[in-house]
Amino acid sequence: MPINHNALSSKFQVPTLKEQERKAAFRRWQAVFYTLRHLVWDKIRTNILTDAFASGAVERGDIPEEVIKQLYSEAWKEFEVEFDAAFIKATVEEMVEYAKERLKPEITLDYLLKLNKERSAKRFNR
Repeated sequence: MPINHNALSSKFQVPTLKEQERKAAFRRWQAVFYTLRHLVWDKIRTNILTDAFASGAVERGDIPEEVIKQLYSEAWKEFEVEFDAAFIKATVEEMVEYAKERLKPEITLDYLLKLNKERSAKRFNR
């Protein structure tokens, strides 16, 4: 007698091994994507205030904290859109290679995954 897969609701169905592998690959891709985005932001965010001075958006001197926060908030939003557009179709391997070429030659996939775990633990207080 054949198995009636429809008798199990989605709540109780075990995904096929192929589905599990696909989900694991996607989670790995997400981990690399968001970790790379974090690393790139950390690298370039030091330029935000300098660029604001150079463009005349702000003048040197005492800059109110809310102005600085606004500059960084706007820059983050712009960066997020541009980064996502640039990397949304990138493979894990391409992102690792980008990190090696632009950030540190010793960056590996394992390093990015480890950093993602640390960032997640910190974010969720684990």
